[in-house]
Amino acid sequence: MITLYRLCLLTMLLLFTGISHANWRLQVDDIPQISQPATELQQKVTALPEPLFMSQNDHTQVRRLLSQVLRLQDQDIDSFQQSLAQFRQQLNDETWQQVESHYLTLNSLSHSKQTLLALADDSVREQLTGFGPTGVIQFKQELKLTQYNIEYFIFYQIRSFKLLFDELLISPIPVVWVGIKVFVIYLLLMWWLANSGRMLKRLKQNVSQSTTRPPFWVHLILLFGKAQKSIAWLIAITLSLRVLSQIEALVHLRYLETLTWWILGGSIAISLTLELVHRYSLSTGEELVKLRLSTLRRYVWSAIAAGLVLQIAAETVGKGTIYYWIVSFFWFWFILITLSVILMWKKRVFHTLERIPEKPLLVVWAVDKQNRWLIGLIATIIGATWLSFYQLKNRLISLLSRYGIFNQVLAYLFKIEVEKQTSSESDNQLVRVKGSDTFNYVLPGDDNSPLVNFGESEMTKLAKYLLTDSPTICVVSGERGIGATRLLVQMLDRVKNAEPIYINCPIAGYDELLIDLALSLGLEQDTSEIKILNHLRKSDTSYLIAIDNCQRLVKPKVGGLADLIKFTNLLRRSKKNHRAVFSIEKASWRFVDRARGERLLFDLVCFLPRWNEAELTQLLDSRINQDDQFPIHFDGLVVPKQWDNDSESEEERAKQGFYRILWHYADGNPTVALRFFRYSLKRDKQTDKVYVRLFHTPDSEELEKMPKPMLAIIRSIVQLGSASPEELSDSTQLTISEVIGTLRYFESRGYIEWTEDKARVSDHWFRSITNVLDRQHLLVK
Repeated sequence: MITLYRLCLLTMLLLFTGISHANWRLQVDDIPQISQPATELQQKVTALPEPLFMSQNDHTQVRRLLSQVLRLQDQDIDSFQQSLAQFRQQLNDETWQQVESHYLTLNSLSHSKQTLLALADDSVREQLTGFGPTGVIQFKQELKLTQYNIEYFIFYQIRSFKLLFDELLISPIPVVWVGIKVFVIYLLLMWWLANSGRMLKRLKQNVSQSTTRPPFWVHLILLFGKAQKSIAWLIAITLSLRVLSQIEALVHLRYLETLTWWILGGSIAISLTLELVHRYSLSTGEELVKLRLSTLRRYVWSAIAAGLVLQIAAETVGKGTIYYWIVSFFWFWFILITLSVILMWKKRVFHTLERIPEKPLLVVWAVDKQNRWLIGLIATIIGATWLSFYQLKNRLISLLSRYGIFNQVLAYLFKIEVEKQTSSESDNQLVRVKGSDTFNYVLPGDDNSPLVNFGESEMTKLAKYLLTDSPTICVVSGERGIGATRLLVQMLDRVKNAEPIYINCPIAGYDELLIDLALSLGLEQDTSEIKILNHLRKSDTSYLIAIDNCQRLVKPKVGGLADLIKFTNLLRRSKKNHRAVFSIEKASWRFVDRARGERLLFDLVCFLPRWNEAELTQLLDSRINQDDQFPIHFDGLVVPKQWDNDSESEEERAKQGFYRILWHYADGNPTVALRFFRYSLKRDKQTDKVYVRLFHTPDSEELEKMPKPMLAIIRSIVQLGSASPEELSDSTQLTISEVIGTLRYFESRGYIEWTEDKARVSDHWFRSITNVLDRQHLLVK
């Protein structure tokens, strides 16, 4: 019984194998084939070299093959028409096989024609794809082929659906599996749509709490979050169409995927671009924002329509005559769009041009002819083109102006141009305003002076140490006159959990500093160091002590840090939550840093940066006396055109140019800039008006040629801030007589000034001296 069962099973297996083998052979034999002439032609086209390496014989071969392609297309289009007509009557497999063979043959010929057109000469391509007689004939031929292809696709889809229905009756598992995949995709889509808003909101909150300047990828995520629902739908539809196209009956859904990407993807791109433009244009006026958004919509939607139509045409009929006719149509369409945009922007363009004082003659002619018919359109094009380059140049200069080195180069070139153009003939009646009179026009700084937003990041770093309850000692270092004193005062004003104490370190040094500290703590003047220490230990009050000009405790010699270390140890031994912040000039801090090495002395060291041009401009504007009794005038100051300055008045442009020269010479030092601002004030002897004229910088040629010992003395003065002859002798290892003789030489030339029997570099020569020492590698600015 078992043997009989096995025999029957083997027989059925052999029978099924034979039937399957027969079916497989039948399917192989029934595969539609491309005609032999089309195959041979395709091989010849493939063998052609790249356009760069084609010879004259190759170009002749291209023209010959093009003629052959066109002839074969005419023949196969007629055969394709006849086979379709026969299939409509008979509707059997043999007739359908002929239809598919003709379709594949014509498809192969279309690709060969597309390749040959790309390789052909411009004249040949223009003849076949242009609007001449040959082009019209080719257009009709491709249009007829497109009509037959559409009929073929309809028949193909009907047969595919019938085949799909038959397969479902046999085994529905593949279709069910595809349906499950699509269901999972849309299940994930629904989850994302329900939770995406909450997730993006939480991300934004976490980023805003953790940092003030989030990284670029966070900005990118938040930007795409504006269109996250449309992006999610686009991804879900794309994945669904690709899964469904695995079914043979739905293979043509790939065209729907193309349509989806161009329309929905283009809509997303427009939304994101409009969002960026709207953010960028918030401060430029509502009318200008509307113009930009309207222009953007016209061009982007036109580009989406052009891309969609051209891609569908390329995939269906190939890049033939119809394709090039569509390209020509869209070029014409974009010309019309451009003309409409120009007319839309006409009023705005000429309104902006009228506010620009200096324009080329061609642009002036365009402004005069703006209301003429037809000429007005040309004038608008000229004006818009020049204005676009003008604003692009200004934007580029503004972008590069963020870098200090570019600003320095620009200011240097600007200064040279000013020196060339400034004429002294008209300034013979001007005399310099001297002495304290200059402070009537450019006010001195005091507690009521407007504050400039300078050193915000350094203030934030110091606040993390000084505004807490932990004991700490910090250092603020910067060039002399950079603004360290004002920063210390601001920090003392912000403290709430300690009593602020400000002490300007005396020139005499450590002993005098202890006296000032004792008086500030409410102790007697002659209080000893031990008593000050005991007071700090037993005090119930926390102190924030700011010591300005601590470089007076530093001597550039062996053991020169003794006073600074003693004072620092005094504060550290207080064992209370007292805090202190020292201001040390950068020239002295270099010596401290090298002497201490890696040994810890302070908890935080902050270096103040140089002021940028915008900060210095704000400071200079705030110091100009606004009283009508002391006006200053910038008119008559000859300055060249500045690329990044669109000031409406000549006086405003001259002022901004003068500020740029000041900033360049001062190298970002506000004290030096204010000094030479006052030095530039000149009074007219006849009208008694005060004008601003370009200052003359001190001649540093003599400093450059100065002997090294003399440079060493002046370097020590810069490092010490204020120095006595004895201190300079100890620092430079020169005799006291040599030092005194050199100081007399410096004083006679105005390099130094005396304060409490100590020499300091004068404000007038400070920048020139530091520049020379820096070039001589004796000092780092």
